[in-house]
Amino acid sequence: MLNLTNLQTKGYDELIEIDGEVVYQVFAIKKNNGTYSTYYYTVPKNKLDQAEDYEIEEFNEFNELELAIKHIQSKGANLSRFNIFKGNKPL
Repeated sequence: MLNLTNLQTKGYDELIEIDGEVVYQVFAIKKNNGTYSTYYYTVPKNKLDQAEDYEIEEFNEFNELELAIKHIQSKGANLSRFNIFKGNKPL
C-alpha cells in the first residue's frame, strides 16, 4: 500500500513503449487534507515539441486512497515505482 503524509506528492515519470510507440508518461498521487488527487499525463515521445496538440492530461480527486490507487493503476501506473517527487511536482 502507498503511504502518503498530508500535502505529499508521490509518483514517477517514464519513457515506455506502448503498441510500438514510445510515450512519455507521468503518474502522481497527492494527499491533501483527507482527499487524494491523482495526475496522469502522456504524450508520444516524437511529439514532445508539439505536446499541447497530442498530450493527455488528467486531474482527478477521490475521498479514499484505495479509489485513487485503483484509478491511477487503471492508467498503467506501477505503485512499486512511486517515490517522493522532488523539484517540479505535477500536483
